Amino acid sequence: MDGVPNLTETLKLISDPTRIELLTVLLDHRYYTVTELSKKGHVSLSTTSYHLKKLTDAGWIETYKQGKNVYYGLVDESIATILESLMNVSAPKTIQSYNQKQEYVELSDARTCYTHLAGKFGVSLFEFLIENSYVEKKGYEVIVTDCGKKFFAGIGMRRTEGLVGKLCMDWSERTFHLAGSLGKNICSHFLEQGWIEKSEKNRSIQVTNLCPDWVGLISKK
Repeated sequence: MDGVPNLTETLKLISDPTRIELLTVLLDHRYYTVTELSKKGHVSLSTTSYHLKKLTDAGWIETYKQGKNVYYGLVDESIATILESLMNVSAPKTIQSYNQKQEYVELSDARTCYTHLAGKFGVSLFEFLIENSYVEKKGYEVIVTDCGKKFFAGIGMRRTEGLVGKLCMDWSERTFHLAGSLGKNICSHFLEQGWIEKSEKNRSIQVTNLCPDWVGLISKK
């Protein structure tokens, strides 16, 4: 018979620096092989495999096999939400190199938070939608207004009916960006249109060819 959740074991799971590094890499909502994660985590293949097994056994990571390759990714957005929440209450690391500083700048400017947009760009996006009355907050939820339905249709988003946004505290900006199904669909649409691109180095994004309707957003970034 099972008892209450074993919080001690969960805390042990995320207390290891290597496992935290692997989980942070997977926050970009992509799947990676052991070799790719080993390079990104700067640890050996055997060490990477060991920690991936721990995370898989705990139900935090899932695998997908294609041909000879096995790919690893987060099970769902709930794991990403836990990690982002912990970042909000964690003291910042001391930046000790130019590369670390550059990565911090890239991530704080614009990044993905699993399936939605975060950083200065994501926060500015949310503020842009609020200020133009395209969305409105209802407690901790965000709904699309009638004006917003026309706006989103105008930029090619075919379906907004039934989409609900959620407030997500941004760890770098200390204010909210837009999550939930609405935030996910906006991020997906931006990527599909080629207005933004994901970085290969980390989970930062680059604004590449944003549509003219969003000029006001860019000017605030």
